[in-house]
Amino acid sequence: MKDYNKTLKGRNLAWLVATLVLDVLVLLVIAFNTAVDDLTLTKVAVIRASLTTLLPIPALILSSLISSDHKAILVFWRFQHPLPGARAFSVHAPADPRIDIAKLKKNVGEFPSTERDQNSKWYGLYRQVDSDPSVVDSHKNYLLFRDISVMSLLLVPTLPLVMHFSGIDSTRMLASAAWFLGQYLVTAFAARTTGIRFVQNVLAVHASRKVAGSKPAARKAVSIPDSLNM
Repeated sequence: MKDYNKTLKGRNLAWLVATLVLDVLVLLVIAFNTAVDDLTLTKVAVIRASLTTLLPIPALILSSLISSDHKAILVFWRFQHPLPGARAFSVHAPADPRIDIAKLKKNVGEFPSTERDQNSKWYGLYRQVDSDPSVVDSHKNYLLFRDISVMSLLLVPTLPLVMHFSGIDSTRMLASAAWFLGQYLVTAFAARTTGIRFVQNVLAVHASRKVAGSKPAARKAVSIPDSLNM
């Protein structure tokens, strides 16, 4: 089976770098009083080319500073079983009008009740359809927004601290912190939405057809890390 996790992270790295490039341009205006008129297309192109070369490693470092478990907590604001896979059958499947609950149960078996078991069963179902286009797309989007949101949150206290020691006034420090806090909130909400959609897309595929290898007979779920948790 193809390792889609590494492939998706590789695709998303370019978007993480692009986000950091935008953030640098914003900081030039907010924190360093660079006039917008001074940022000509030529200068922006030079800055973008330079940063695109330099930023992949910082982007990877920022996205790796926090574990996957803690990333999920920061996105979903839940300390216990934060990922939507833990509520796949009790909450998210009934909320999706595409999913015929009776057909889903017929194809995959009885639904577990505890959050841990729901998470484990959903993961097993995901592994059977991880190459489906709708699953791949929503998975990629979730990982992207999750990593951008966590990266933004890390920069909320870090940049003002650096700016303080650089002698930049408090107004510009607060403006920079507000920018990254806003970016965190927007992308965290997007990560929640795409994460739930990812879970629902997996179940929608199983509800639409009997996937080869799926076992409808009820059995005890095995504890397996959730694929959102990467």
